Amino acid sequence: MSDADLYTGREQTLVKHYILRQYLERFAIIVGTHKDTLTYVDCFSGPWNVQSEDFKDSSFSIALEQLRKARRVHQDRTGRTLKLRCLFLEKTRSAFTKLKQFTDKITDVEIEAQNEKLEDAIPLMLEFVKRGGSRSFPFIFIDPTGWTGFEMSTIAPLLKIEPGEVLINFMTGHIRRFIDYPEEVNQQSFVKFFGSGDFGEKVKGLAQQKREDAAVEEYIRNVKSTGKFSHVCSAIVLHPEIDRTAFHLIYATRNFAGVEVFKDAEKRAMALMEKARAEAKQRKREEKTKQKELYPGEDLHDPVHYTSLRMHYLAKSKQAVLDLIERCNSIPYDQACALTLSFPLSWESDLKEWIRCWVQEGLLTMSGLKPRQQVPQRGEGIVLVSRSSMGRPV
Repeated sequence: MSDADLYTGREQTLVKHYILRQYLERFAIIVGTHKDTLTYVDCFSGPWNVQSEDFKDSSFSIALEQLRKARRVHQDRTGRTLKLRCLFLEKTRSAFTKLKQFTDKITDVEIEAQNEKLEDAIPLMLEFVKRGGSRSFPFIFIDPTGWTGFEMSTIAPLLKIEPGEVLINFMTGHIRRFIDYPEEVNQQSFVKFFGSGDFGEKVKGLAQQKREDAAVEEYIRNVKSTGKFSHVCSAIVLHPEIDRTAFHLIYATRNFAGVEVFKDAEKRAMALMEKARAEAKQRKREEKTKQKELYPGEDLHDPVHYTSLRMHYLAKSKQAVLDLIERCNSIPYDQACALTLSFPLSWESDLKEWIRCWVQEGLLTMSGLKPRQQVPQRGEGIVLVSRSSMGRPV
């Protein structure tokens, strides 16, 4: 069975695993330059719906593969051997039995598998992270199958681990389905999930896309404040067969270098996602009509939903940068870049194009450029200056 066949019918998982794979390898290489140990914690390990006998389409197997790659890179470059530590948590007994069979065969990584609920396992998880020592860097992956069992107060101790980074699967589809249910028990569960009591008012009466944005933004705000993260951003993963969001991957870090890596993984994953969605939609059409289509799914695919989403977030991102420049009169380019990348489907190349147009239109100028330099780069002290702050109307 080919790698593509492993994800037939669950293409959203293909995209999630692609982002995880792309991020983890580069993360481990970068962090391994100043840390001796990498600690990886998966709070909902599964396995779920895996198709391969060796579990290579599971998140825990992918994590091990990428961490080992990074270890080999450091061995080849510097002769140093990174220590790898993994804690895999799974509450369902049947899934845990498969997980344990997999982990029992591993000898080159310090590894633990625990058959516990997340809410009951926080102390042992914190203890596992602590045992890694001061030269360890933890990465926490929270990838549930729904939206319960990882309330904000539950995961708060994990978010507060410093240093450390977190990747959370925000199950947008489930949340969208239940967020308007008026039952008190349902609403209280959302209060615990979001970590605030006013989320309902923030999404009430909004159209679907704006409501989705408001829910994700509220969750991001609470993750950021709870963990005192410098940067939190998200990536959208669409449903393979319908034009709707399946989930958001929410990434939290205290170092902008991590944002760069995550956003690069997001950008690469979007092309893969649209290709997979094209094939999934074609498969659905062929199953319905019982006829094989003449042309590849990619040739017949209409990307209008993805394109409209990207335009939607580019407009929000662009306006946010403009508002910040107008409010402050001048801001570091690095700050504008961080703001741009906090939005899904918005990348640094977009910011550079906006700046090029704004400069041509006389809306702003840049200070700190080198002779003959026209394109700003991060880390060079370049400042975006509104023309209004120079005595000219914007």
